[in-house]
Amino acid sequence: MRIWRDQKKILGGEIYGPAIVRAIRASKVLLLMCSDASLRSRNVRQEILLAWKYGRTYLPLLLEPVSFPEQLEYWLEGWQWIEVLEEPSERWLPAVLASLVAAGVQCQTGWEGDTSAGAGAGGVPIPPMPLASTWDDLWRLARYTDQLWPIPAARRRGNLRGLRDLGAPQESAQRRFALGSRVRLVLESDSPGHLLLLDQGTSGRLYCLCPSAFAPDTRLAAGRSEFPQAGSPYDAFAVTGLPGREQLLAIVTAERLGLDWGTDDSRVPAQVLSDSDIVDLLNRLRGLEGDRWGALATYFAVVP
Repeated sequence: MRIWRDQKKILGGEIYGPAIVRAIRASKVLLLMCSDASLRSRNVRQEILLAWKYGRTYLPLLLEPVSFPEQLEYWLEGWQWIEVLEEPSERWLPAVLASLVAAGVQCQTGWEGDTSAGAGAGGVPIPPMPLASTWDDLWRLARYTDQLWPIPAARRRGNLRGLRDLGAPQESAQRRFALGSRVRLVLESDSPGHLLLLDQGTSGRLYCLCPSAFAPDTRLAAGRSEFPQAGSPYDAFAVTGLPGREQLLAIVTAERLGLDWGTDDSRVPAQVLSDSDIVDLLNRLRGLEGDRWGALATYFAVVP
């Protein structure tokens, strides 16, 4: 088994980015090192995007206890990971080896006599996960962030210039809204671009909120933006449907994606997207260089 580590194989004077691309392209599995830092890292997100672009699987390894365990569960929802933590290698290495063997990677077997020990519930290897072309895959490619958040609509529209410092509070941010509430969304973008804002409601339907009657203009300025846009006939979003979790995904691209998902029909303010729409979106994103787009994800609870 060959394992590539950037500390060992990037030669002096070599450019970091192309070396990472070549390594992931030549690999079978990306071992995703999960920690507080990696959950927030742009570079880690970039490597996941590369694994997706080249059709590679990845296997999450939890290196250290994270400050917000629920955030890890949310980011890797539906996935399993191997807990390395401070355990001796005899406890976690058999799990890694067994999982890699199950993924078709040739490596030494028989670690301490049993490669399946600790590989998961009942000693079953944890298979590295493929990234295909579904909503869940798109969600996993996003970076969980506090740059996108809901606020009560009763709060007056704020100053949209500049960015909030990391230590500054999110004005009127809430993570729980009752059915019947009226909300707005705030997005902070590090750079200008074109916005695609998606929402999966508690019903499971997937809506395009930008472009839509709520936000007809996809041009996104650097700094803070508020939705619905000022030029929209709508002043807020209504929280309807069922109790559960509302999921929000903002995709910012350097150029227009050319998707005709807007609407001028007041009776249908936001288009409902299909599985084929998401496949089309992912195919278009796959054609972009990794530094030409990014995705930010967040959610809030809808309560009775």
